Amino acid sequence: MSTNPTIKEKIEQERDVLNKLVSIHGIEHPLVIKQSERLDELINQHNKTKKSSS
Repeated sequence: MSTNPTIKEKIEQERDVLNKLVSIHGIEHPLVIKQSERLDELINQHNKTKKSSS
């Protein structure tokens, strides 16, 4: 069994981090925006992988 998280697990982890940052700093804080961008990149990567396997 692999210990590396799948991309879906990474997305969920990053989403949890984003939600925590929003609750602490508010939606417009630079850390929140950076985390949102990181999450977007993972989602885009997942969608590309999904699309190419279809």
